[in-house]
Amino acid sequence: MLGAMRGSLWLLVPVLAMLVAGCDPRPPIERFQVGAIAANLQVRDGLTWGDPRDIQPPALWNGHRWWQVSYGPERIILVDADSGWARLPGPGYVPRHGAVQAPPTLRQATAVNEGSWILVVAPSAVRADQDVSALEREVARLNALAGQTGLHPLFSVRTDQQGRTALVYGWQGDRGIAQDARVDDWLRLRTDHRDVRWVDLLPPSP
Repeated sequence: MLGAMRGSLWLLVPVLAMLVAGCDPRPPIERFQVGAIAANLQVRDGLTWGDPRDIQPPALWNGHRWWQVSYGPERIILVDADSGWARLPGPGYVPRHGAVQAPPTLRQATAVNEGSWILVVAPSAVRADQDVSALEREVARLNALAGQTGLHPLFSVRTDQQGRTALVYGWQGDRGIAQDARVDDWLRLRTDHRDVRWVDLLPPSP
């Protein structure tokens, strides 16, 4: 009987360990994540407020600690500092003002540097007129969005020497640009394009 109880206890050990691991607290929401969370709420609710003008650190309101993301007068999104849940302010919320500014946009931060790279955003699996038309419509949409949010509008449709057509970023007719991880971040935060890859246009060294 004692041996059976010991065996049962040993079986409970891994189960308890998993339960304890599942109860680990979430890491706190970082400031660089707050803007992305607020941008997702804009997409969900059909808002077009652009980039934030000001991000205030967490403060207590209505029983929770909230980041405040401001886009202008009466344009505010709150992000829960613990869960990352975003919402619009409710009745009784008093906007906060301070000196913490939102990060600069890409255009404010740096100009596009020339290089030999392009970013393949969306390849066309089949070379057909409808596929190319869909890519061209997406190019127009992305360039318009880029112009509104500080990214240089360098999206285009490009066909390589093997006849493969793709929606790319950075192709300037006869050259590319330098790799810039912030372009990847822009796509990840504002679009559904996830499977992107940088391609070097220069032939490999012999």
